[in-house]
Amino acid sequence: MSRTLYMETYGLSLRKSDETLSILKQGRPLHQCPAIAVEAVVVFADGVSISGGAVRLCQSHSIPIFFMSGNGCGPSVLAPAECRWPDRQVAQIRACESPERVFAVCRGIVTGKVRNQLSLMKYYGNSGRSQRFADAVAACENEEKAVRSALSDIKPDAVPGEMRTRFFNAEARVARKYWQAVAALVRSSAEFPGRHHQGACDPVNSLLNYGYAILRSRVHHAILRSGLSTCFSFLHAIQDGRPSLVFDMMEEFRAWGVDRVVLSMLGRGRKVALDGKGRISSADRRFLIEQLEKRWKKDGLNKLLDCQLKGLRRVTEHGEAYSPLFFRSNGSVCRPNE
Repeated sequence: MSRTLYMETYGLSLRKSDETLSILKQGRPLHQCPAIAVEAVVVFADGVSISGGAVRLCQSHSIPIFFMSGNGCGPSVLAPAECRWPDRQVAQIRACESPERVFAVCRGIVTGKVRNQLSLMKYYGNSGRSQRFADAVAACENEEKAVRSALSDIKPDAVPGEMRTRFFNAEARVARKYWQAVAALVRSSAEFPGRHHQGACDPVNSLLNYGYAILRSRVHHAILRSGLSTCFSFLHAIQDGRPSLVFDMMEEFRAWGVDRVVLSMLGRGRKVALDGKGRISSADRRFLIEQLEKRWKKDGLNKLLDCQLKGLRRVTEHGEAYSPLFFRSNGSVCRPNE
């Protein structure tokens, strides 16, 4: 089974020995894995070294190396230059120029994201919580219903920017209620001042940002495997040097792929240590990585991500409808017609 190698501690080095990649600290091996079994390498720490031999071995096995900042921002990517399936990328570019196809994918992604946020809150509500949390979930549900109605009023528009703005505005309405429910959920275990992205200095946001960075590397790699381009997107605007499709495909996986893991950690009483810059301690980073790996393996989220990308290809190549990924409140997966 393939695995991701994480380098999250200062002073680690990645070396090659024959067809094996080894992570060392002060010359002593910590992890060793045959290159054929490595899916990706993710670097979070400064002061990490990677030998030229290790880079060449990664390139020969199509293993991308992601360089993230200590607070989860990034990544920069070192990946093989591949020209496989150019017809897929041509179809993708043409689809991005079609208002009807852009509309269909945007609606599917936003619908999936807001429904998954609500179902995650209902999942935690099933075990009995405070009245404050119950009220917050009810408010989130009411907003989600209103947004579903609002989404049905959006029509394909020849001006993609205006159409995207309407979808983002609808998503933001549910997000406000969702994060209020999260605050009520973690109130007894951690302080949560609301959702903050860069510059967060509280444990909840720091964990979320770190988890989303890992999700970002997973989605980026999955897109590379699929033969699609990371640059040509539907919901997020296309920008030079920005892997916009990565952000599109992250949306449906944020709640159940990252938020659930972070909330479960805090719910079990895990106390997260931060340094003076708001960065998570190396021990907490390792623990979060372990929990994310377990959750993604148990729930088969990598396969679900690949399925969503295959679905996106059916949109770009054959003009089919985009089917959102929905999670029920018990964690199982359903499709729109179920």
